[in-house]
Amino acid sequence: MWVMVFILPSCTEQQSVKEGSHELPDPTRFTYEIIADGLDEPLQLDFDPHGNVYFIERTGALKMAGEAGGMVELLGNVALTDEKAPGLIGILLDKDFVNNRLLFLYYSAQEDKGAFMRLSRFTLDEKGMMTPGSEEVLLKIPWEQPDGEHFGGGMCWDLEGNLLLSVGGDSAPTQYAPLAFTNDGGRGQDSGRTAGNTNDLRGSILRIRPQSDGTYTIPPGNLFPENKPKTRPEIYIMGNRNPWRLSIDSHTGFLHWGEVGPDAGVDSEELGPMGYDEFNVAREAGNFGWPFFIGKNLAYNSYIYELAEYSSPYNPASPVNTSPNNTGLMSLPPAQQALVAYPYRVSEEWALLESAARSAVGGPVFRKTDFAIETEGLFPDFFEGKWLVTDYVRNWIMVIDMNEDRSEVNSIVPLLPSGRLKHKQPLDLDFGPDGALYVVEYGLVGQGRLSKIRYNSGNRVPIAKAAADIMDGAVPMEVKLISEGSIDYDGDALSYQWTVQPLKGGKSITFEIADPMLTLEQPGKYKVILEVSDSQGEFDETSFEIIAGNHRPEVQIEIRQGNQSFFFPDETIQYEVRVSDLEDGSTVAGDIPVEEVFFSAEYIPSGMRPEELNRMENEGLIKPGIAIRHVQAQSLMQQHNCMTCHQMENKLVGPSYLEVAQRYATNKNGTDILFTSIMEGASGKWGESIMPPHPTLASEATHQIIDYILNQANTEAVNRELPLVGEFSLDAFEKQGPVSRLGKFFDFEVEPGSYIFRASYADKGIPGNADLQLSGQETILLRYPILAPETADFFSEDNISFTPSTDDPGFMITGNGGYLGFRDIDLTGVSTINIGAVTRFWHWSHYIGGTLELRLDSLEGRLVGAPFEIIPPLNKEGEGPFFGEAAGKPVPIDVSMIDAVHDIYIIIRNEKARKRDALVIMTGIEFIKE
Repeated sequence: MWVMVFILPSCTEQQSVKEGSHELPDPTRFTYEIIADGLDEPLQLDFDPHGNVYFIERTGALKMAGEAGGMVELLGNVALTDEKAPGLIGILLDKDFVNNRLLFLYYSAQEDKGAFMRLSRFTLDEKGMMTPGSEEVLLKIPWEQPDGEHFGGGMCWDLEGNLLLSVGGDSAPTQYAPLAFTNDGGRGQDSGRTAGNTNDLRGSILRIRPQSDGTYTIPPGNLFPENKPKTRPEIYIMGNRNPWRLSIDSHTGFLHWGEVGPDAGVDSEELGPMGYDEFNVAREAGNFGWPFFIGKNLAYNSYIYELAEYSSPYNPASPVNTSPNNTGLMSLPPAQQALVAYPYRVSEEWALLESAARSAVGGPVFRKTDFAIETEGLFPDFFEGKWLVTDYVRNWIMVIDMNEDRSEVNSIVPLLPSGRLKHKQPLDLDFGPDGALYVVEYGLVGQGRLSKIRYNSGNRVPIAKAAADIMDGAVPMEVKLISEGSIDYDGDALSYQWTVQPLKGGKSITFEIADPMLTLEQPGKYKVILEVSDSQGEFDETSFEIIAGNHRPEVQIEIRQGNQSFFFPDETIQYEVRVSDLEDGSTVAGDIPVEEVFFSAEYIPSGMRPEELNRMENEGLIKPGIAIRHVQAQSLMQQHNCMTCHQMENKLVGPSYLEVAQRYATNKNGTDILFTSIMEGASGKWGESIMPPHPTLASEATHQIIDYILNQANTEAVNRELPLVGEFSLDAFEKQGPVSRLGKFFDFEVEPGSYIFRASYADKGIPGNADLQLSGQETILLRYPILAPETADFFSEDNISFTPSTDDPGFMITGNGGYLGFRDIDLTGVSTINIGAVTRFWHWSHYIGGTLELRLDSLEGRLVGAPFEIIPPLNKEGEGPFFGEAAGKPVPIDVSMIDAVHDIYIIIRNEKARKRDALVIMTGIEFIKE
């Protein structure tokens, strides 16, 4: 099961150390830079010698970001199968790419209909575009597991010019070793047929030497010689479940990779050890044990197929594959143990690796001699010979220091402390020719990124922060300018240069102190600039605008009757909008005509989070007459390149959106038809044009896009304008599809949308200066009364890990005293808060429980009810998967005696828990009306 979790490591526990470790460089010497954003499932990258970054998206695109970043160029697409399959998952540039423009891609091709994965070589033309018809297929590997799980796909070159390719075990996820099977031939189940099979390429790392004619030869030193019966000579490493990224140490030639293990959270007397993820090093060809061993050669119990029962553990010195689906040798090479192995729970050896879901990826070994002598910004000598690895679920990058033969770990330290973590879901790491560490950050629906982490060995640029105590007001206007927060990490004394410029021209005002007082005598707009400089001449600059001579109007929406936080379906609220302005007067006094105040209500079918609304307000995207839900849809369509094939009013490759709206807006099945077309693709509906499938679009996002398209046929106003005083019915609507992750734990009878009320007023400026017009606005968001924990307004610094994905288990509390909180929650009319805090999900059973507290207004505030003890249920080893009520029921808290608006804090305590122990999974917070 794929799980994407954003983990917040401890700020205080910076390393887990054995003898021989050294301190990391100051983390402020590392800077994070986004090269490309809005990517759709990026997976891997490679570089040409000039520093251009070539990368792939799982949906089939080959792209390039130039050395300087910024613009991303689409070089071509591979035709992927319409069947469920891994997609485009591997890329490697040829060793002589600069001269021959060749690259290798590993993917599930359309013509193979999901039955094979293929390694192919492609040619780019002189403009860098993928040449049609240039594909040369080197290798085709049978593929059975339709969900595209455990597919590997990493590639690299060794020191002799051989290509290494990781191939997953092609078996469905399990808790323990997948030995027993229930279908014909163990298809998609029995890993004895793949990873434990010497005659099968799956579950292996292959090593071949590509030839100029598109074929390959077998280099010496692989696990099995050519022509040996019941073996495949391409196999270099066998016994892999899901080997991810491959890297070669340029000094030793050793192979390094990360490997994802099975799901069990506890050892089983019947079956064997719990699941572990691994970081592995191979000094030569070998067998790394799966599915008969895991981690440090922990043995599973052997399975007697004739009796359908388990027996004694396998022997790592002489493993035997007795699967009836095994087409290879029965006696296997000795099993090699992992360098690092860690479970769901806290690792006894390396507690720093946290307690959460797992997805070990791997990464590069740093060697200074891999770079040109003149390369600036190289990582320092501390990293020499160390292996940088990542876990894309736990979202850390660790630095592993090993002994000389790479058989033991001396220390593991995080590359960056939690306060400086900006990457998310890292799925590939490598050093570029410029010495920076490049990171592929996986993400669906345009949330993927390509970024890099730079090191600065010299003087660091200072950081300028500027503010003012007031931003508008009558003249003469006394303003205090504030430089608080400006800093120089090298400890240099800072010098300050303030410049206040009238935007319509005139003499500037300057100051050379940190926090000057400014007096503005003349009305107008002013740009305020702060430049801070260090003693080495480095500087930083920031600016903002202030307005003198006018006050910003104050706009207030008051809900007189009804809840101010939540949309309770079919409830009627009473409201009043008031506007006051020091220059113009007020609506109450009648100075401001009510028709000059804009007030509207809008329903957002997909819901809305406060941070989304704040972001759109800050970016100036919210304007009277423009539907907020359509702002979201437009952003999604840009991220997914929809405008490449469609325009609003004119036909392009496909029909215009207006044509689509006119055909389907009045069709009662129109939404379903468009949903199927977007997700699965379509042809023949609009002539010869073909609509490709978009299976990676989330259901919520797809419905936002459909709503926007169908609305093009609606000539009525998109917002519902309202009088300034009145009542409003919060109508409920029928669900349009599944309710993402929250639907796994809570029942939704209607669509979980949101209502947004917006009021705004633009004042008249001041006589003789209309440019000084100011606008005031207020927005009230009424959310559906079930909140996802990751949308909380504040969290504890430690003890929290959570997922940004919409379909994974959610928000986890680890250690003792983790908390989350929501700001300004109106408890008027709320009788009960159901808090989802469970100790089971999927096959995970490593959560130890704790005591839940609900407090008001602060961590030490009023305790509501009594602390509730969450005790993990008793279950047999291996029981699962846990969904719905099997995972646990929500904790009910009676709040019927509380009203008004409060901050609420949810705290999980367990005094006996170790720092990294997993306590509970937070699934959601439900507010139930009286």
